Amino acid sequence: MSGMEFGTALASWLGADLAAELATPYDYADGAGFVDLRANGVFIPDLPGCAHGGIYKGRSYVFLGGMRGHDEITDHALIDIMTDNAGFPQPWRNRFAQSAREKVDLSFRHRARTQASNALVIFMPIKGPLSSARIEVLCDQDPILLNGTTVAGRIDDATIPNDGQWFKQFYFHAVASDPAVLSVPAGGRAEVSIALRWNGDGAPCAHVLALKLESDAGYLPKRRLTTDASGTGNFAVEAQGLSPGDQIAVKINTEHYTAIGKIILAVV
Repeated sequence: MSGMEFGTALASWLGADLAAELATPYDYADGAGFVDLRANGVFIPDLPGCAHGGIYKGRSYVFLGGMRGHDEITDHALIDIMTDNAGFPQPWRNRFAQSAREKVDLSFRHRARTQASNALVIFMPIKGPLSSARIEVLCDQDPILLNGTTVAGRIDDATIPNDGQWFKQFYFHAVASDPAVLSVPAGGRAEVSIALRWNGDGAPCAHVLALKLESDAGYLPKRRLTTDASGTGNFAVEAQGLSPGDQIAVKINTEHYTAIGKIILAVV
């Protein structure tokens, strides 16, 4: 398939004509990810688990190669497919790209802002195919899946903390490779080494990733850093105009998510 489809009531129990239409993803011109509402409102009398049937309300597409402009499919992305108050699927969105300016970090606050319910979440710490991403279906009953898709595992509500930050365990952070060497001479220059670690267990995150740097003092000759295949990298910082006793805080960011790490250097 060129994309991924998610519907609120899709299965082989649909009418024959609609089932045949749903078997092939809709080939839209720009492939940018959209909601297909064709045939929405069709009644499905024999929907499993629904004694009185159900109404098909459409499907939302995700295409990895169809973006235009500022790409939303990046490293450290979280893709939401939500439904509105009427139960219709909405276009997919990268939650971090949408909330980057406001820094809305809590999932329930994000949903409250959009007045929508989450139907499906794709955790994408590393940009790649959807087949390698962790996907969670959020619904009160067993989902109806197409194309031989199976449920890899279930998580009960009691397991998920009510803090709105469940997603963070699947992502990574940046730390100083040698925390004992974090100083820079006043008016001088220092090289700082960093390493990426998985949030869940602290293991090395061995990936080539493009990161952004910003500091609250001093000077960064380069504000972009690309890690090597082991997930490590280096950047230079200069303490121009600073005195012994000052500090330089360097924040490490991804494309849409800020502060996956902060390095504090003492000016000596």
